[in-house]
Amino acid sequence: MKHFSLFLSLFVSISLYAQPNQVDIQSSNSGFRLNVDSQDLMINGVNWDYFPIGTNYTYSLWNQSDNFIKSALNAEMGLLKNMGVNTIRVY
Repeated sequence: MKHFSLFLSLFVSISLYAQPNQVDIQSSNSGFRLNVDSQDLMINGVNWDYFPIGTNYTYSLWNQSDNFIKSALNAEMGLLKNMGVNTIRVY
């Protein structure tokens, strides 16, 4: 339960700062565009999951201590931000 509350607080913290005024999906003959606050938004996304070296798909970051989770997320999200990633798919 403590990991869920950590996740929820992280989600709420991010959501408070990430709320745009208006989001639209525009369709035309050339395709679809995501429009945020009257500007096109290019999604720079990656699939992301946390696996320390020497572990495999059975590893779960969310089964670790809150301090470890915070440390791992700070390091990983900083790298993604420096890469210009603005969207992640968590699996």
